[in-house]
Amino acid sequence: MDWKETLAMWANTNAFKLKEQEANHIIENALMEHKKPYVAYSGGKDSSCMLHLVLRHRPDIMVLHWDYGPYYIPDWLKKEFIENAKKMGAQNLRIETSKDYLSLKRNAVNVLGREYMGKLIPNLAKDGYDLCFVGLRREESLKRRRRIDAKKSITEIPECWPLANWSWKDVWAYIFANNVPYASIYDLYAPVVGWNRARLVTFFDPEFNHLGTSNLDGVLMWRFKNKQ
Repeated sequence: MDWKETLAMWANTNAFKLKEQEANHIIENALMEHKKPYVAYSGGKDSSCMLHLVLRHRPDIMVLHWDYGPYYIPDWLKKEFIENAKKMGAQNLRIETSKDYLSLKRNAVNVLGREYMGKLIPNLAKDGYDLCFVGLRREESLKRRRRIDAKKSITEIPECWPLANWSWKDVWAYIFANNVPYASIYDLYAPVVGWNRARLVTFFDPEFNHLGTSNLDGVLMWRFKNKQ
């Protein structure tokens, strides 16, 4: 029995089923209480799991994906993110990016903060979007635990975290038990770093080096770099 089969079996436990029920309850209440919510979808395992859960309740919800340009995320991986969302049934997929990624190339630092949080999100708020589903989990870090406990959103649009109490094991159990499409790059490095440590961040962006991804970028991921 391999790791995938073992994790899929976890989905049959009462502990997991209670967390899944809680997540569905959180989603149901959020959809009832807000007029125009959307899903922030990165393509990672947590956002993929959350997107699958939310789409079961509202298939036509807007799914927002940020494109980091051709210098930080390989083209094949970006295409995979989009295809996975479509396979899950996303009907209203919106892809946004910034021209700075092309003009500044690998010097395009803090574009996410300036363009996504500073411009795009305020415009979404003006358009009436009043809630964002985010695949944040307490287990990931002390900083995220504090943020969730304080109910602190990083933008002016309130956030909802259906997976707040889920562990890495819960996420993978849901994915494997429900055949949720996920980024194939996990299969490349999870066996090396462990399924519990496999995290997909923008590991080609120096802005995110503090998250501990330089080892993946420099050792395991060097051949996947898209452009120099």
